[in-house]
Amino acid sequence: MRAQLGMNVSRGRSSAMAIAISTIDHDRHQIDAVAFGPIHYIDVEQHLVEERNIGGITYKEFVDARDASLLFALSPAEIRQIVSLVRSLARQSQLGPTAVLVSSDFAFGIIRAMEMLLEDVAEVRPFREERVARSWLASKPN
Repeated sequence: MRAQLGMNVSRGRSSAMAIAISTIDHDRHQIDAVAFGPIHYIDVEQHLVEERNIGGITYKEFVDARDASLLFALSPAEIRQIVSLVRSLARQSQLGPTAVLVSSDFAFGIIRAMEMLLEDVAEVRPFREERVARSWLASKPN
């Protein structure tokens, strides 16, 4: 079962969520999401809570973040919060692998740093090419 999801309106904010699920395929255990605009801790938290609520936290995920600005990277406190959140979720459930498609060396470096900080609890990997990202996800078991 594959569902196309529209833009989600976040609570307490007038704009659409900065990280939105575009498709979820429950049969294949896969999620596609798009991230755009400035991304802060709260955006990551809302996205992960949404994934958990729809039963997709264990699914493989492809995030197109080429149009996102990782503003949380400017704050070590926000990075620590994101790492803590992911670790907390990993204690509750196994997390699916996540491929993050980025468009800059800065974003690649930030996601790579998070990959290292989370390597014992979650697979989060940056990519510059969509084909390579999707191939990596396809190599992961469901």
